[in-house]
Amino acid sequence: MDRFMAIFFAICAGIFTTLEATINSKLANIVTPKIATLHNLLTGVLVILVANILKGTLNQYSKIITVSPQLLIGGAFGTIIVYLGIKSMPELGATITLSIIVVAQLISALLVDVFLLHHREVRFGNIIGVLLLVAGTYLILKK
Repeated sequence: MDRFMAIFFAICAGIFTTLEATINSKLANIVTPKIATLHNLLTGVLVILVANILKGTLNQYSKIITVSPQLLIGGAFGTIIVYLGIKSMPELGATITLSIIVVAQLISALLVDVFLLHHREVRFGNIIGVLLLVAGTYLILKK
């Protein structure tokens, strides 16, 4: 995949994150946040199952039993992310909830890149960028 497509996919993921959180929050007002989370994840399973069947890649799932157990926890994190977003949005709204989520993601991603994956060094620009994001989130939070 080239860089342009990767950026395009990341933009789409951001847009879909906003739509998902908003829709799930509204659904949670009708059912419960746990049921809305369950529905979200079941729907996701069906979509990706069909995509894998159509692509012919479902047989790759048999490799899952050979991976390290800590690599299997992503689904649990995904569930927690959806649930916490559903719980936060009615109180905070979409802008504040997602601003906080994005800042937390970027700070933790920088820490992972630097200390776990060693993909980058902390540079002055990184620190300024994170501080600007935190400042922007503070301004969004401020009433």
